[in-house]
Amino acid sequence: MKKLIVLGVILGGILLSAMYVISLYTTTRNEGRHEELALTAKYKAVMVSYGQDRLAFTDQLGIAREKRDAMDKILVDAVAGRYNKPGSPQVDNGKFFSAIKEAYPDISGVGIYDKILDFVTKMRNKFATDQTQIQNMVRDYNEWRTTGSFLHPWIVNLCGFPSDSLEVIVNGKTYHGKEALDMMSRPIVGSDTNQIFDSGTDQPVMPTNNK
Repeated sequence: MKKLIVLGVILGGILLSAMYVISLYTTTRNEGRHEELALTAKYKAVMVSYGQDRLAFTDQLGIAREKRDAMDKILVDAVAGRYNKPGSPQVDNGKFFSAIKEAYPDISGVGIYDKILDFVTKMRNKFATDQTQIQNMVRDYNEWRTTGSFLHPWIVNLCGFPSDSLEVIVNGKTYHGKEALDMMSRPIVGSDTNQIFDSGTDQPVMPTNNK
């Protein structure tokens, strides 16, 4: 009888432990999936918004779609800080406007440059806010993965995080898991929408007629 009781206690302990691990696994899996889906959705939303804002602006200026590449690049570089004054976060108007005039000599008018500068300023502020939000989400996700109870990091690895729920699509190529997380972790400083989200690096400044 005593042996049966001891055996029952042992089996009961094993069963409770198994139920605890299963519950912990399920909770961790659901939490991780929620974190990854939210991060993926935010990253995609920033990419879409960034491209649409520039497209809408070139439409407002009446630039034909087949001729908007130069303006698109100028806007991206301006938002990414390529036309900053030395040692200042402010836009270097002379350098910025020279690039616009070189690309589109027909664009003129007293208010057109002010309109472009106002757009760039607003877009830079929005883009900086979006990048900060993404980096905060990445930090929170990494903190969630590596901290917590004694078993938590082990359960996270057991669940397979970072998983395929993390997704970045660039130039028709899809990145998942650790590759996607690495791309999301890099600050975006580059030259056109796909290149800056893909490589996280800058490109040479287009030649201008600055004197």
